[in-house]
Amino acid sequence: MDELRRSLPSRVSWTVIFIKAFALVAKESPVLRQSWIRFPWPRLYLSPHSVAYLPVKRTHQDEEWLCFAPFFGPENQTLRELQASLESFQSGPVDEVFRTQYRSAFIPTPIRRLIIASWFRLLGKRRVKRMGTFGITTVSSRGAEIQYPPGIQTSTITYGPINEAGKSRVTIHYDHRLMDGWYVAEVLEELERVLHGVILEELEDLVQS
Repeated sequence: MDELRRSLPSRVSWTVIFIKAFALVAKESPVLRQSWIRFPWPRLYLSPHSVAYLPVKRTHQDEEWLCFAPFFGPENQTLRELQASLESFQSGPVDEVFRTQYRSAFIPTPIRRLIIASWFRLLGKRRVKRMGTFGITTVSSRGAEIQYPPGIQTSTITYGPINEAGKSRVTIHYDHRLMDGWYVAEVLEELERVLHGVILEELEDLVQS
């Protein structure tokens, strides 16, 4: 698959591929779109679609910023559309492409923490919009991998470098209140099937077109 991806006339990153593949798995696995809400009583919120959040390192006004790029409904977008969004987050003006996060940086810390806590604990729909249903993080481009990916979403996915055999180690950090290791193993198996099925077909169509 990596050779096929490299033969494309325009770049499609592995990050975009994994975002769409995991979202397609979540489309058929509602647990991956659930969020555990604590207050005022413990309950579950089921999002109708996936929202992926990707940390993006940017430089703004001679300072390094860690921003979080949202991808809404990636299961319903093409790889090219997702790649265009990623490139916009990577190169667009920080105060425009990360408008909400940029503005919140100027709110006093105690108030900002209260706002974030309300997103996380109270309102499922707002939590998904601001924090996502799953996160994705990777340092594979640096030849390394994250063994224990941090995350506040129901699940966070990471992948390591692609080796000479075209394989990569994929790890999922998950909320044990919603799923167990056996279920996550099945998710990883389904993710591999999607990568070698629907995603591979879309890449082949891009090459032909």
